[in-house]
Amino acid sequence: MAGFQSEVWQGHFAEGLVWALSCAAGLNPGKRALDTDGVDIQIGFPGATGTMRYPLIEAQVKSCCNPRYVGDAFSYSIPVKNYNDLIGRVGVDLPTNRYLFLVHTPATKADYVVSTHNSNNFQHAIYWVNIMSHDPIDPEAQSTKAVHIPRQNLLTVETLTQLVTGEIQETKEAVR
Repeated sequence: MAGFQSEVWQGHFAEGLVWALSCAAGLNPGKRALDTDGVDIQIGFPGATGTMRYPLIEAQVKSCCNPRYVGDAFSYSIPVKNYNDLIGRVGVDLPTNRYLFLVHTPATKADYVVSTHNSNNFQHAIYWVNIMSHDPIDPEAQSTKAVHIPRQNLLTVETLTQLVTGEIQETKEAVR
C-alpha cells in the first residue's frame, strides 16, 4: 500500500496517542500552526488549580519501536537542536515547563491498536522526562544527544495531570 513512510506513521501515531491520553485525562491538548521551537503539543488544564489558572505544559513527542536500554532507562538520541529546545528556565528562557515524551510503538502499524468488541487497546506506552536544567550543547560540536528516559516515568492519566498542574516537574529527572 502506497503512502507515508513507516517513520511518518509512527510519529503521527505517537502524537495521536499523547493527544488521546490528554483527552482521557480531561485536559486540553493543542497544536501550534508552525513547529518553530520543537514543541509538538501543548497540554492545558481546563480551569484553576491552586492559585494558577489554566496551567499548561509543552512537549516534544518522539517515537521508537526498538528502544535501547541503559540500566533502568531508555536511551534515545535526538538532534541537538531539539535537545536545546527543551532546555531553559521557566519565566526566563521559556514560558512554561517542557518535556520530552517518548512513545514506544510496535514495529508495524498493523499492531498499533488491538481491537475487540469491548475495547481498543493502543500499543505500547509513553514515557516522559524533564531535561530543562541540563546544559545546552553547541550544535557545531555534535549533531545528536542521547537522552535517558527512566522506565519509571510512565505517562498515565494521573502523571500527565500532575505534570500539567505542577504537582510533579523534576522529581524523576533523566540520568545525565
